[in-house]
Amino acid sequence: MSTRNDDGRSPGADPEVTRLLQAHYAPPVDAAYWSGLEQRMLQRLSTAMQETVLRPSWWSGFAELRPADWRTAGLVAATLALLAAGATFVRDRAADAHARDIAARAAVEAAMPLPIDDATLSRARPHLPADAPERYLNPLDY
Repeated sequence: MSTRNDDGRSPGADPEVTRLLQAHYAPPVDAAYWSGLEQRMLQRLSTAMQETVLRPSWWSGFAELRPADWRTAGLVAATLALLAAGATFVRDRAADAHARDIAARAAVEAAMPLPIDDATLSRARPHLPADAPERYLNPLDY
């Protein structure tokens, strides 16, 4: 063999250990062992199959539904789908109307000039007393 252990020796370096391991891990030669193993495996498989039959899966209940039950389930699903589609349509229409309203207001406001009168341009500044602390917050207020 070309493999090596950690100490650099080949796996068959100690013939006594190799012989003991081969004897320990050798397959049984008795035919009764193999037939017993086969019987145990078949028994385990049949037990597993019976447990599967006794414990049905979650989807096995669908096989018990009658055609009328399927029709009812289909009608409920179709109703829910129509309600969802209708709600989406109504919401989309409301969003479009709101967007059109905002666009119309923006167009009207952009077309109208801003009203500017003389009172807006010549607003009198309040005169603060000399000892008012607010006077120091804005240097233009004197």
